[in-house]
Amino acid sequence: MATQHRNDTRRYRTYGSAAYQPEFEQEPVQRPSRREQVSGNTVRRPEPRRRPQPLPRRRPAVRPSIQVRPQGAVAPFTVVGLFVVLACAWLLVVSSAQLAVANNDIVELRSTLSDLQDENRSLQAKYELVYDLEAIEKQFLSNGAMVHPGTGQTVYLDLSGGDSVVYYDGAGDGLSGLLQRAEQFFADLLS
Repeated sequence: MATQHRNDTRRYRTYGSAAYQPEFEQEPVQRPSRREQVSGNTVRRPEPRRRPQPLPRRRPAVRPSIQVRPQGAVAPFTVVGLFVVLACAWLLVVSSAQLAVANNDIVELRSTLSDLQDENRSLQAKYELVYDLEAIEKQFLSNGAMVHPGTGQTVYLDLSGGDSVVYYDGAGDGLSGLLQRAEQFFADLLS
């Protein structure tokens, strides 16, 4: 029965999405003759009432079941990496604090340096006033301790003598004396 072919299949003419006037496939399509064509108002047959199409049933959305992986152990590289990041952050904070302290010390030292430079200038001026070379020269020239050299005067320095060493008696004491005695002891052992 399933293999039987129905000959009364209908063919529909469609204009757009609606089907009008079903026709059998076996019957040839006949055009109305000129006599049957009516000009003017034509009467249309009422179309049969259509039944509302049942909407397809909506199936509730089924969420796929996801297998949740159980929590495993924490990787050691993660823990080490976290400690490295925390150590770097701590070092950054500490070094920035040290930099701020050093910067504050530099500012204080610069202000101290400017104060000391001002004091140095004032003391240098006082020192130059105390040891005024012109005043000293006048003083020594007035009492005769110093005389201006004349143009024909020549002074000779005699360096023809040999080099001489002066040995002080107190040189045998202290660390240098100890070293000299140790040197003498080792020299006596070797000879």
